[in-house]
Amino acid sequence: MKYTLIEEKGPYALILRGESMTQYAVVSGLDKETGSWNWTCCYYDFGEFSELTRAEALFKALDYYLMRTNEKYISWARMSEIATLLKDGLIEDDEEEAHRYMADVAELSAIEAEYFGLDMEQYISATDGDADSRTAPSSAGGDYSPANPRDAPGMGVSDFL
Repeated sequence: MKYTLIEEKGPYALILRGESMTQYAVVSGLDKETGSWNWTCCYYDFGEFSELTRAEALFKALDYYLMRTNEKYISWARMSEIATLLKDGLIEDDEEEAHRYMADVAELSAIEAEYFGLDMEQYISATDGDADSRTAPSSAGGDYSPANPRDAPGMGVSDFL
């Protein structure tokens, strides 16, 4: 079969394959001399007759390839699963505080919040509810931004003369 080698490590190879070259695949046991391999681990079609774009197909194939060839790599699907479980645990403990945390600390965008299945009305109210209670930056509140550098710990008058 016609293919172009993209990357190879150990028994695995990431290739662009097929007569029309519209498929990324991760294969095992690639024999470069004969142009064959022992088996196909996964493949992703792209193009006119596929739901995936070329970039999406490459991402999915690369994600699988890295999962097989790098022991420290965590796949996108597993990372998404972990994040979802953590989100569910936060909501289970205190839904209102969880939404506030995700808005203020994680700073999830609306698209990210939707991805995790958050109740968008509650999420938006958590982000809007803080707008009225925010105060202007001040050194009394621990703000040592460029607007208040003289109040930063360790700074003295001599630093500004």
